[in-house]
Amino acid sequence: MIALDVRVFLYLHTTFGEGGWLALMTVLSVVGSGWGALMALPLFAAPRTRRFAASLTAVLGTTAIVVFVLKAIVQRKRPYLVVPGVHPRVFEAPTDFSFPSGHAAGSFAFAMFVAVVLVRHSLYEPTKKKRRIALSAVALTAALGIAMSRCVLGVHFPLDILAGALLGSTFGALGAHWHLRRNAARAG
Repeated sequence: MIALDVRVFLYLHTTFGEGGWLALMTVLSVVGSGWGALMALPLFAAPRTRRFAASLTAVLGTTAIVVFVLKAIVQRKRPYLVVPGVHPRVFEAPTDFSFPSGHAAGSFAFAMFVAVVLVRHSLYEPTKKKRRIALSAVALTAALGIAMSRCVLGVHFPLDILAGALLGSTFGALGAHWHLRRNAARAG
């Protein structure tokens, strides 16, 4: 499994690590580094979206803590430290451990939380269903791009990405269901 992980990493790192692809992957990585989470800040200003913002922030915070703990337990070194000839393609190479990917976990937690809430609300507002499903697809596609960018940039193996994506998706979906149930209980 480790050999396959390295082969897939090398394929992504070399195939998408030049030109326009490299620029796109760099932008996606920056967005996934936490800057995307700042989109929740304006949601705290309006009373109508404040609970959504608080629930999303709780999901992202919980995800970050679990990633931090798992990195300390697993202690997997980053690809650029263990694969000969690989150099990180980032401004500052991360110095913490690699498994699981925090970028993948955070971006999938964000995207899954938003997608579940949007799709659930589309059940009650059929006129907005297509737009909400499209926004959900965009969020999940962006999360996948952010996750892939970390292999392309040489700082994560595919298994790091997969673990982060599964972790983030799980926390995002659970957090969204908790948020929706809490709101339904307050409304009912």
